[in-house]
Amino acid sequence: MKKLLMILTLVGLSAMAAAQDAPRSVNEAVSKWNQVLRQGNLDALMHLYAKDAMVLLPNGEVVKDKAAIRRFWRHLLAKKGGRYEMDLDDVLYSKDDTVVSTLRWNNLDGELKYTYDGVIYNVFKKQPDGTWKAQVQRWN
Repeated sequence: MKKLLMILTLVGLSAMAAAQDAPRSVNEAVSKWNQVLRQGNLDALMHLYAKDAMVLLPNGEVVKDKAAIRRFWRHLLAKKGGRYEMDLDDVLYSKDDTVVSTLRWNNLDGELKYTYDGVIYNVFKKQPDGTWKAQVQRWN
């Protein structure tokens, strides 16, 4: 009985540690997004998406291929002198290799080509190499 209680305690502590680790990992992922956004490096930005990524654009269009996602970002980043960043707003769900979060989109230079209410919903998935990438992204 003591062994069973010890095992359950260890499993519980391990699950708590994993739950705490996920938001930290997402903070690191968001930091990477901001680094890439500051550089304006479209190729590096595309590496932050999972292979099977899907983006729901502000106009309601759903894009599932990297070329369409690239076009969206190219258009967004084309604003002359545009500087952008994201802030982790909230972690809505966290379990194992999946974290659902909200991000705040900040245009540091003013006007955007698209109009957003400032919230992006992200599903981050842990990849086999240990990195966290956006698998689903919904721009409101």
